[in-house]
Amino acid sequence: MKVMKYFVFASLLCLCACSDDNDNKNNEIPQDLVELKVDASEISIAQGDTRTVKITSGNGEYVVTSANEEVVTAEVNGDLVTLTAVEGQNNAQGVVYVRDKYYQRAKILVNTAAEFELKLNKTLFTLYSQVEGADEAIVKIYTGNGGYSLEVVDENNCIEVDQSTLEDSESFIVKGIAQGNAEVKITDRKGKEAFVNLNVIAPKQITTDADEKGVLINANQGSRQVKILTGNGEYQIHDAGDSKIIRLEVYGNIVTVTGRKAGETSFTLIDAKKQISQPIHVVIAPEKRWYMNLGRDYAVWTHFGEMTGDGLESIKAATNDFKLKKMTWELVTRIDGTNWLQTFIGKEGYFILRGGDWENNKGRQMELVGISDKLKLRTGHGAFELGAWTHIALVVDCSKGKDDYNEKYKLYINGKQLQWTDTHKTDIDYSEIDLCAGNDGGRVSIGKASDNRRFLDGAILEARIWYVCRTEEQLKANAWNLEEVNPEGLLARWDFSAGAPVAYIEDGTNSDHELLMHISKYDSWNATEFPMSRFGEAPIEVPFKKLF
Repeated sequence: MKVMKYFVFASLLCLCACSDDNDNKNNEIPQDLVELKVDASEISIAQGDTRTVKITSGNGEYVVTSANEEVVTAEVNGDLVTLTAVEGQNNAQGVVYVRDKYYQRAKILVNTAAEFELKLNKTLFTLYSQVEGADEAIVKIYTGNGGYSLEVVDENNCIEVDQSTLEDSESFIVKGIAQGNAEVKITDRKGKEAFVNLNVIAPKQITTDADEKGVLINANQGSRQVKILTGNGEYQIHDAGDSKIIRLEVYGNIVTVTGRKAGETSFTLIDAKKQISQPIHVVIAPEKRWYMNLGRDYAVWTHFGEMTGDGLESIKAATNDFKLKKMTWELVTRIDGTNWLQTFIGKEGYFILRGGDWENNKGRQMELVGISDKLKLRTGHGAFELGAWTHIALVVDCSKGKDDYNEKYKLYINGKQLQWTDTHKTDIDYSEIDLCAGNDGGRVSIGKASDNRRFLDGAILEARIWYVCRTEEQLKANAWNLEEVNPEGLLARWDFSAGAPVAYIEDGTNSDHELLMHISKYDSWNATEFPMSRFGEAPIEVPFKKLF
């Protein structure tokens, strides 16, 4: 008889459901419809006890219906469904339906009994203290009889227990805080017991051989390796510090720190267990200033198409994609010998400052040559001294007329303007200088151009490229070293004082864009390592300062 009553009730419920569906069958699917879901589709409740189920998604205006009110009753408040198991003598099952305003339904199967065994979702947990996402566990009571209490056995003080959710959701949270083992005993109102065992592992702290003394590098581009002594593997850089001062690379348990320029910063590491190292202090403090002795063997080059950094787009906008109407080139060099068309700085086949062609530049002349020799300007003999440090500056103002070449292309040697007197040809009128144009793939080169015969035969200390015309006073004041802070119009700068074997020279503009200078042999553009033996110690005093 009792079964028949349930059957009639269920049939009526089905009829109601069909009626609801018919009422809505011509409606279109709403654009904002979301699937109706609850956080438990099956639940066990001791008779006389109450549990809640949360509606995790749906469309509001929720209605709940119990298909078996003799077994379980249901109420809804907001997104919480409260279920109460009716007291009885036998095990029983009931079904509760949840409906939203778009007539979507979710079903909850409810198991009830006069008395349950106390069962948990899990009885053994391994936690990792101080590891986010792995240091907590949620212990859920799968079946029980309500009225729960906890007893914690924790001699190692390795866990914290949050039981604020024990009454409402029949669950509690355990957090591992230190190395050790602990046990939690759960008891219900019927005296049933269950136990949870917890093993807490404290991850190893990251330590390195640089924790106490830090890292000291005595060269601008010198390197040092930091060894990770303890930790949990899968090491990565967490905080890279000032990227303008150092570069970092991690391989296994070795961190390679490479200097970029003088300064101080620090970095941290992180491992597989989310442990973070203490800050590792780094000081880049060059003991000397070095120069690169290119001689007849090496050259350096760059390409403005390789510029990178957050400020790239703004610098391209300021320079019209590196097409300059005003420009300054600077080079601090020591020319040790003469050579046919020896390359000082420039862009082969487009705009280049080089030596003369008379008897391997025996006359120590300098010439500026443009496209297909349509521009050809030459100084008189003795433009530079051999074996002496020399500051060369070429200041270009494209607003000047092509025949006003001593104003349009000003050449300064040690702060004094030299006139183009020997040979001049101005069949081309530059309205701008495109730093990405020319032969040699559009490179800007120092010490090499076109083939393997036009080497500089000297040493270099510093080079700069500006998108403004620098004044004579500015050239003199900053010839040996750039003294200005945040100077206007500095596009690229290279201090060749690396002081360590390197295949490139860092950008020294101290800006948010950067352009590396590559090192190659005189007979190839391929990258090569410049040996420490070819660096020389730069003099402390400026040899040509008296000329200023």
